[in-house]
Amino acid sequence: MGVRVSPEEDLDLLLRDSDMQIIMADLLATDQFDLVEQNLDIRLSDTYTQQVPRLRFKTNDNISYGCISLWSERVYMLNINSEKIEVLDTYPWNVVLMEERFDLHPSWAQAASISYTTLISKGVMVLPSTLARSADMNYPIYIPTIPRILDALLDQARYRITYAENFPGKGGNRPSYHLSNFVRYLHLEKPQQRERLLPELAERNRGAMEAAINKFKRKPLLTLASFQQMELVFAAK
Repeated sequence: MGVRVSPEEDLDLLLRDSDMQIIMADLLATDQFDLVEQNLDIRLSDTYTQQVPRLRFKTNDNISYGCISLWSERVYMLNINSEKIEVLDTYPWNVVLMEERFDLHPSWAQAASISYTTLISKGVMVLPSTLARSADMNYPIYIPTIPRILDALLDQARYRITYAENFPGKGGNRPSYHLSNFVRYLHLEKPQQRERLLPELAERNRGAMEAAINKFKRKPLLTLASFQQMELVFAAK
């Protein structure tokens, strides 16, 4: 699932544990990056991210912009060899769902399809006019499948509960915030999505995911008809 972002925001990269130090050293050796602290303002004050190396790109005029964060498998709790899908670029222009089996349908979701195929057929701009990946870089770009990213978030959320003393404050469980957004935007509380997703999660996480789904309460959809009904009620009063 791609979410509309700006190339000036942080780019999170997942690296093998065995490659982390080598890749970070090679990037710093180019003298094009500075090693900087994590910006907790964009991490919902999640102190867990402070262990994630963050490199900031330097321009020729010494004005810095754009950062990449190098997540190890251990820290993100996600194996790089797990199921993944190839995407066209690192930055989508609009929200787009690449795993079409999790797509929405108006008949049960009361929401429009957000699949790549649907958006392209409607002429929606999925990618920016200038891609983040240069034309001469033919290496594939992958993202984890939805079940695998949810497994990682559920494991992270459990870690924060187990070591709650290390994550004080309202923003202490950032993975739970992301899980709630997955439920919200993919309508995972609907039977069609729930039955499709839960069997694909690791057994250790199915109960926690079901609890997160059951906890979610969707607000009623506001339509012209509902507004008109509200006006009739107010008029009657």
